[in-house]
Amino acid sequence: MQAAQPARSRVPHPLLRLALPAVALAVSAVAVAAPANGACKRIHAKLSEFRSNEGCNAGLDSCFLGEVDGNHGLNGSTHFASDGWAPGPSAAPGFISYSGAFEYRTADGTLYMRETGITDPAVVTAYQRVERGSGRFQGASGHFFVSGSKTPAGEVTTELSGELCLAPARE
Repeated sequence: MQAAQPARSRVPHPLLRLALPAVALAVSAVAVAAPANGACKRIHAKLSEFRSNEGCNAGLDSCFLGEVDGNHGLNGSTHFASDGWAPGPSAAPGFISYSGAFEYRTADGTLYMRETGITDPAVVTAYQRVERGSGRFQGASGHFFVSGSKTPAGEVTTELSGELCLAPARE
């Protein structure tokens, strides 16, 4: 008589044990990151701004005021005021880094951004992150990249590209 053999437990292949949690994690990350109803849009716009001592937000002596002409409803006026700056690296004389509050004011609401960039007398490049919004932009998130040129008279002409995600009810 043969001795009884122990029951074999079915152990999944080692790669399968690793793949299942990885797939579950990836699916959950996409579900968290992707807004409902496909509310993220690729944004492209042109900006024209000028330095001003009038028309700035309350309490500001100077600012940059301008116009934005873009897609997906990003059309209207702009307001920027730096609240901090520092000299650029010693290997790049003339450059300064800066940060400040940037506003896109449209007929349907305002996007409040944080702009951080680097500039010299002729060029500017910056990253803008949505901090909050009003009206149509309430609950929005996203970011823009801005890059362009400056004139000695203080006019700034830039192009913008990025992504704007609107809350599902605001689309």
